Amino acid sequence: MPAGHAYGKINIGHAASLLQTNTPEAMEFIKLNFIGFILCFLAIIFLLVYIIKSWNSNPKKSQYLFLIAFILLNVNSYPKRFAIAAYMRFTEAKTEVEILKNGISIKDQFTILKKDIQYENILVIIGESVTREYMSVYGYPLNTTPWLKNANGDFYTNAISPAPNTFLSLPRTLAKFDENKKEAANNIVNLSNKAGLDTYWVSNQGRIGEFDTPATIIAYHAKHKFFLNNGDYESAKNSDDFQMLPYINNIIRSKEKKVIFAHMIGSHPNPCDRLQSYPLNFNTGNKIIDCYLSSIQKLDSFIKKATEMLEQNGKPYVIFYFSDHGLTIDNSSNPVRHGNAYRENYDIPFFIIDNKSQKHRLINGQFSNSAFLSKFSERIGIEYKTPSDGMRSLDNVVYNGSAFIDYKTLPNLKIIDG
Repeated sequence: MPAGHAYGKINIGHAASLLQTNTPEAMEFIKLNFIGFILCFLAIIFLLVYIIKSWNSNPKKSQYLFLIAFILLNVNSYPKRFAIAAYMRFTEAKTEVEILKNGISIKDQFTILKKDIQYENILVIIGESVTREYMSVYGYPLNTTPWLKNANGDFYTNAISPAPNTFLSLPRTLAKFDENKKEAANNIVNLSNKAGLDTYWVSNQGRIGEFDTPATIIAYHAKHKFFLNNGDYESAKNSDDFQMLPYINNIIRSKEKKVIFAHMIGSHPNPCDRLQSYPLNFNTGNKIIDCYLSSIQKLDSFIKKATEMLEQNGKPYVIFYFSDHGLTIDNSSNPVRHGNAYRENYDIPFFIIDNKSQKHRLINGQFSNSAFLSKFSERIGIEYKTPSDGMRSLDNVVYNGSAFIDYKTLPNLKIIDG
């Protein structure tokens, strides 16, 4: 089946994407499955019509009874297994969302031990679907990040996402996520609030309701929220990330020390929808891949503009950027898509830029972005503790939607550069 080839077996991430009508993964997955189911359905209809037409003209009706039984048994093989797996994954995804929603009323368990926050403006840019290997700041041969590759800051070369899609990755990135209870009360927004910072959430991702996704559930805790799209994915797909910049510029002018969370639509498939008026600056021979590379160059421009605004403001600032997950990029008929079977599905950019940065530093050493909360708090000057401190490290472990696996066991994809 096409979906099996492109995505592998259905998992909780696929189910969650279909439940969350504001995420493009749903359309991606449905389109690929639709073709396979139509072909399977038509084949069954054709055989049944053939049997019915031949029934009266062939005395060996028992042969057709065996054929009908054979068809039914084979229908049981893939579609039934798929249906059972889909039902189980949908149930798991729905349960996880419901638990996260209920967790809104759960009090966080942060104890602030010490705070010495030197920054007036803290900007956390949550990127979308950017695979690190396609950024020239990390060595990609085409110039996708002309500003970043010369920018001063700390650029981590081996960060990995805890999961291969937004639904699974963000709660495990933005919170000390309890895998047993599926709770995210100990999240970055609550920590910032408890430390006395003003909190803003600016999102260019669509939103149906208040608590549709893990991201909107965590965003709920922010003191100020701005969603550029209150509808579904179709309303979000023509929205431009650059539209968030005026919001950010207005927010940084306020007097209070603050954290601004900017949630981008980024390079999410279909990447050509992300460009808007931004030019197509690459020619690899595959337009969709060219759009993907140009969307990363657009990200580079977004971060440059945000940095310039913070510089002009004149107050101490720090920018954190990471992507929620990577993608599968290849020369197939669907060359830019979600996946969970390769390292590139988890390889993400992660860097920190502040007003004190004096040089461009590449920092090696692999770590999972499930440790983001610790890196964030350490950099801005917050020391805290929670009852879950001391949990085992997940630096080499990723959750693929079905199970926790060792990242190092995954194969690499061939990087496409023209």
